[in-house]
Amino acid sequence: LRRTNLLGDTYIEPIEQDNDQCSQRAIVQARSSQGTRLTSIILAEDVCKVIDYFIMLLRCDAIVDIIHDIHIVSTTKELYLEDSPLQLNIQALDSEGNTFSTLAGLAFEWTVMKDPEINGFSDSHNALRILKFSESTYIPPPYIWGMEKVGKQGDIVLVSGMKTGSSKLKARIQETTYKNVPAAEVRLFILENIILNPAYDLYLLVGMSVQYKVQKIRRGKITELLMPSDHYELQLRNDTLSPGGDPAWPVAKLNQATSTVTALQRGQSNVVLSHKNILSAWRASKLPNGTIYVVDPGYLGFSVRPGDKWVLETERLYEITIEVYDKSSNKLHLSDNLRIEAYLSEEYFRVLQSSLNGSYHYVKAIKDGHTILSASLTSIVDQVCVHTLPVPVQNEQEVDIYGPITLAPSILTFPWQPKAGSYQYTIKVSARGGSGNFTWSSSSQNVATVTVKGVMTTGNEIGVSIIRASDVQNSLHYGEMKVNSCREGMLFEARVGEILELPLRINGLMNQETGQMVTLSDCSHFDLVVDIENRGVFSPFPGRLKPTSDYCSGVRVKAEGQGYTALVVSYTHDHIHLSASITIAAHVPLKTVDPVSSALVTLGSSKDILFEGGPRPWVQEPSKFFRNITADDPEHVGLSLLGPPTTRNPFQHWVRASCKALGEQVISLTIGNRPTVTNPFPAVEPAVMKLICATPSRLTLAPQYASPELLLSCPFLHQNKQGVSISNYRNPILELEVYDQQGHKFDNFSSLNIIWESTKYSLASIETNMPMELSLKDHGSTQKKMLEIPCYNFGCLNYSLQYEPIIPVSASTELILVEDVKVRPKEVTIYNHQNVKTELFIEEGSGYFFINTSVGNIVKVAYEEAQGVAVVYPLHPGSVSIMIHDLCLASTSIAKAEVYVSDIHEVYVAVVDKVEIGKKIKAYVRVLDASKKYFPAKYFSFMDLNLKAASQIISLIPLSETSDDYTAAFLVHGVAIGQTSLTAVVTDRYRERIYSAPQQIEVNLFIIVSNDFHLNDLSQIISEGGPQPQSNIIFSIGDTNIASVNSGGLITGVSAGNSSLTGTVQAVNVETGKVVVVSQDKVEVEVIQLEAVRIHVPITRMKTGTQMPVYVMGITSNQTPFSFGNAVPGLTFHWSVTKRDILGVKSRFSEASLQLSAQNNFAMDVYGKGKGRAGLKVVVKALDPSAGQFYHMARELSDEIQIQVFEKLVIMGVEVGQILMSPNSFFKVQTNRDRVAALSYRVLDGHERVPVVQIDENGLLNSGSLIGMSTIEVISQEPFGINQTLVVAVKVAPISYLRISMLPIFHKHNHEVLMTLPLGMTFTLTIHFHDNFGDTFHSQNSMLGFATNRDDFVQIAKGVSNNTLTIRTMNVGLSLLKVWDLEHSNIADYVPLPVQHAIYPELGAITVGDVICLTSSLVNQEGMTGTWSSSLNSVLQIDSKTGVAVARNSGTVTIYYEIPGLFKTRLRRSLLMFKFSFLGHYFCSIRMQKLDDKQLTQLSMSKTAAMLTASFQGNQFSAEQISTEVPFNPGFYANQSEIILSGHSPSSDVKIFGAIEILQNLDVSHDNYAILTGQLVLLCASTDTVHSALMNMKSELHLKELKQTRFQPRSRTKNTEQYHYNTCGLCA
Repeated sequence: LRRTNLLGDTYIEPIEQDNDQCSQRAIVQARSSQGTRLTSIILAEDVCKVIDYFIMLLRCDAIVDIIHDIHIVSTTKELYLEDSPLQLNIQALDSEGNTFSTLAGLAFEWTVMKDPEINGFSDSHNALRILKFSESTYIPPPYIWGMEKVGKQGDIVLVSGMKTGSSKLKARIQETTYKNVPAAEVRLFILENIILNPAYDLYLLVGMSVQYKVQKIRRGKITELLMPSDHYELQLRNDTLSPGGDPAWPVAKLNQATSTVTALQRGQSNVVLSHKNILSAWRASKLPNGTIYVVDPGYLGFSVRPGDKWVLETERLYEITIEVYDKSSNKLHLSDNLRIEAYLSEEYFRVLQSSLNGSYHYVKAIKDGHTILSASLTSIVDQVCVHTLPVPVQNEQEVDIYGPITLAPSILTFPWQPKAGSYQYTIKVSARGGSGNFTWSSSSQNVATVTVKGVMTTGNEIGVSIIRASDVQNSLHYGEMKVNSCREGMLFEARVGEILELPLRINGLMNQETGQMVTLSDCSHFDLVVDIENRGVFSPFPGRLKPTSDYCSGVRVKAEGQGYTALVVSYTHDHIHLSASITIAAHVPLKTVDPVSSALVTLGSSKDILFEGGPRPWVQEPSKFFRNITADDPEHVGLSLLGPPTTRNPFQHWVRASCKALGEQVISLTIGNRPTVTNPFPAVEPAVMKLICATPSRLTLAPQYASPELLLSCPFLHQNKQGVSISNYRNPILELEVYDQQGHKFDNFSSLNIIWESTKYSLASIETNMPMELSLKDHGSTQKKMLEIPCYNFGCLNYSLQYEPIIPVSASTELILVEDVKVRPKEVTIYNHQNVKTELFIEEGSGYFFINTSVGNIVKVAYEEAQGVAVVYPLHPGSVSIMIHDLCLASTSIAKAEVYVSDIHEVYVAVVDKVEIGKKIKAYVRVLDASKKYFPAKYFSFMDLNLKAASQIISLIPLSETSDDYTAAFLVHGVAIGQTSLTAVVTDRYRERIYSAPQQIEVNLFIIVSNDFHLNDLSQIISEGGPQPQSNIIFSIGDTNIASVNSGGLITGVSAGNSSLTGTVQAVNVETGKVVVVSQDKVEVEVIQLEAVRIHVPITRMKTGTQMPVYVMGITSNQTPFSFGNAVPGLTFHWSVTKRDILGVKSRFSEASLQLSAQNNFAMDVYGKGKGRAGLKVVVKALDPSAGQFYHMARELSDEIQIQVFEKLVIMGVEVGQILMSPNSFFKVQTNRDRVAALSYRVLDGHERVPVVQIDENGLLNSGSLIGMSTIEVISQEPFGINQTLVVAVKVAPISYLRISMLPIFHKHNHEVLMTLPLGMTFTLTIHFHDNFGDTFHSQNSMLGFATNRDDFVQIAKGVSNNTLTIRTMNVGLSLLKVWDLEHSNIADYVPLPVQHAIYPELGAITVGDVICLTSSLVNQEGMTGTWSSSLNSVLQIDSKTGVAVARNSGTVTIYYEIPGLFKTRLRRSLLMFKFSFLGHYFCSIRMQKLDDKQLTQLSMSKTAAMLTASFQGNQFSAEQISTEVPFNPGFYANQSEIILSGHSPSSDVKIFGAIEILQNLDVSHDNYAILTGQLVLLCASTDTVHSALMNMKSELHLKELKQTRFQPRSRTKNTEQYHYNTCGLCA
């Protein structure tokens, strides 16, 4: 950290420094004693982290200024008694309103003042107390702690209220510097913590009253104030009457004695609790207040607690509240004088308590079923009479009451098994419990799990799991059961609720040697410990069994719930410990579940009867379990058991009873276990039910709707309409129900013969072969009814043929065929705004729909039935599916619309980034949501969408028409040249602005600069303006016979004539992706033949010792050196003078030791040597006259001019100089006495003469617009008392010409001449300005322009000063440079810039291994050579001194030759690598190709060698070619990849193919000692090859269990060891 100012206004001290003395925090302290604004700059450097050679630097400006004003800032102006202290802060401002960052350490004086504005509070200043932070639990900044310790106060204090009232607090700065800063004041009100009850806005009816209570919070408790009070009073204010109200009456009246407000007429009024001693109205508003709205009643509403769902359960207590709402759905306050008559069925409810006004009822549900609650708001009672409403407000509420949910059995006990899912049990819900639709859950998934259908499956752990079945319609209603998983033991069973007696026998050891045992006679006094594993099944029962002859005592347990558990009895005395365990079981009584008491079926039909409970099969002997079913008259009823109980539910038993004759039958089921040794007295349970067989009396036909999960029904059924809507695409399903003469519904009537008919077969046809289906349906009780579900519209029924016919009964219904419901659009994106809505059009269907959403709180949907439109209002961002259910179509399909509600995520602007002045383009704006989808354009009006430009160089006009429904279009008109950006802005629903990314756009004017082109001349087209940086320009020429142009703009003259050249700038339209023309210009191109040449000289009279540039021009001013300077074939320029002692001519850049060739000498430098007149002549010759470059096929052209050279006027023996300046320029006069002596400057021109220059006290010379001569005087006052005076003439003259010179100076060996510029070097061109005599200007204000005829050979940029250019040579070739004065274009100079390599030899491709001797003739001024280097030493290694290079690898490399301090040139070459070389310099690789098995077999048994010969590819090389023989050993080969040994094939042979040298040294490795030793046998061999080798392995398996085995190679062994192997892994 460092501080950069030198005034000492701040002091900075780093803290928490580390070992490197670095810190991330610092303390800044103001130390300025000056009364002015001072600024320090604090810099923080990260010296340990450097990125790209840059040090990370942070800056902070610390401003020290005088405090001008202070304010007291707090979060509130009200304090409550006994409340937490209030913190007050000082905020200080400077004279400009800026807030000071900190006031740490500045001392303030805080005082409590008397408040003259409050009457009646003479001691109001005692109502407030200033606390220290040490007296509270608040933690202040550390500097406050320090100030409090020395008795000072800082800019933060705490205040606390002492008593009610008002106090004014004042704070001032103690520093004497700020004695004139006014003190800050704040007035605080101290109030009691008062609550008005009720504290919310109330809605009342006319005549209703409400009593208000005023409560106070003291010491954390609420106490009631007696009203009226000495300090507080209730007031009614600001009455507002409803339309049609009586102004003579108030809205409400207030009884001060009872604090009761009574509503008198419709309107609203404010209830205010005011303090009698606080007069200010706006302060009174801080006290409790509320609003009373007097309205008309609208409707009644019902609510129930707990659960707030109208699905109740018997034997539960509920609170039913009847609420009154107005027409705007505001809930009314239910006062005591309101009268509501409520009807609660005594059959279903027992009312325990009711409120006086009839709005509250505390009830108990006593019976299951369906009932309706009704209520009526009838009257309002006051002290005088009863005011009856003219039209009572009524409403009803449907209530479903179900019995408690019980699960059977309540306890399940299974022996533990380690495998999950060993046991399954279908849990039975009580027949009268719940709505029938449950959600299932398990408290321990590892012990037991349960499915959605109530199927319990045991887990893999021992323990207890609670299975819960919760009613879907009301989750507060549920039933539970326990599942025990325990280890097996002895089992005894008992009925739930019974006492189970377990005898205990204890044996004692009489003789330890003989082992004689004896049974104890009495152990009832033993201290026995009884442990029951699951006390939910059995619990200990007091008392012991009396001793008998069979046992000494026993324990009692009570069966609490169904299941089984382990019981352990233990006895411990000293070192003796005895224990015994037993497993006991409990079961529930057997009962009939479905039907509960009786079942009604038709003759020939059956009923599946469900029994539940009873004993379970005895675990130790389950085969003794039995189930017997009997009937009164077995001939009139058929009975059968439906499978064993374990297949469905171990506690359920299904019996199928078939009716064979009309009448009633009693059916009995007996369940139990037969006696066994382990269970001699098993439990047996009976259960009975009644089966009624009767004839049908009537039937009903109703459609079936596939939306039971919506808990809604079709309005057709409630409106009793005859027509039933059905889908046109699927067969309708109708429910047929049959009743007897008593109105009882049949459980099953499948034996009836039902005949179906259709009145219009073209719409509904009957298929007689399509059978009807029977399904069970819950009818509100535990009994399931059998329904006939046919496929067509109406029918009649009779018995089947085997029974006597009955009187036919029939039912019919009308079917209306409609299309399925549809919704459009299917997908919509909504902007999240409170004023936005969208419409979904609902089409087709029955016309009765239910609309819901997949996710709540995303949108609000309102269905407008008349228009068939669902209006969607956005609420919060998100995606939601809106589903339209057709309530009256038997279809599972729904119409769904996907709705995306989104805030604005991004704004996108698409525009072509270029436009010409006067042209117009279109800009497109889109707004994206969070899913990157486009918002429709209809929402843009809610977003305040606008497109803005950063500057006025373009104008924007919104367009009404757009390309699509998601885009806003704007017309962009180019006004002025420049660059700007377009930004779209929108405003979201929270009034926050969202901006798009700025889109850059450039306004340009594209112009092609035209020149005259010489025949066969090469020149590059120059364009001005257009997009910057300049885009790719497409050039085309009208007449290719006149000139040709390439893609780079290089134009070549072909024949004399005129043609047009077009330049086009293209860009891609981001909207359409198409290429568009953004700028275009056309110029005329003239290709000429030189008729004559002339010498361009800026002046014809020049002083001796001066120089000027001359160059060749054509006969017109357009025929510049650009027109012919680089013609192909070229022109040569030969210059001469008539008198060499008067005039000299040199090549351009001769000052840099460059001697250009005659082909490049179209421009020269002329020197004035001596006085006199001399002629300057140029002869231009064509290298190929047949090219027609000169008019009339001339061979040469020439021109000559006369130049006068005169002597400079001087005073003999005295050097007199002058300062030469151009108009409106500056020159700093510098002397050798600057900063040593006191210098003064002045202009000596008299008053009668206007000076052409002015000079200030610092020696800055300024010329005006006048030209002429002036004289300045410079006086130097020396410190030793002597004055020196210097008078200098200053000449102001216009610029006549400019001249280009070059640096640095080039040197070559032996003073050789350099004719071109070296490639890759950078040099500087200096532009000199001269007057009409040839003198050089010391100061000028010219702005220079420069251009080249082509841009691919050199790069030019402006130098460090205005009169310099920096040039870098890029490629070999000739470029022409023009430099001119921008204000005076006729002042110009042309020079050639030829570029060639300065590194030799100029090599082609280099081969790896080549040695190259690089040379360059360039040296420094002492004749010393430069240094050599390579861009990649791994490719080309160069000796830095000698330039000897060795090619090391293939690639492309750049060679550098540098003379330090002067220049650096380069040469770029590519290196190639040959495939073969000799003597270690070259190499080749040989790989074996992939062969098949036959080739490998032949090759492995052959001796072979590879003959290698190297030669030059494609060359006729006469030298001897050398070859060498490389031995090749292919190795051995086995045609098997593995062998298999087994008990049937204990041995196997493997063939190995190879040369004899290999086979003789063949070893075998193995890693399994289950295989015995094998033997290698050589079968057939010759002197050269071995045709085959056979390895005979005889192996025996020493395994306990024979099975197929595969062996793999692992280790090497000798032949005598055991081994096994995989043949492809053999090692030689």
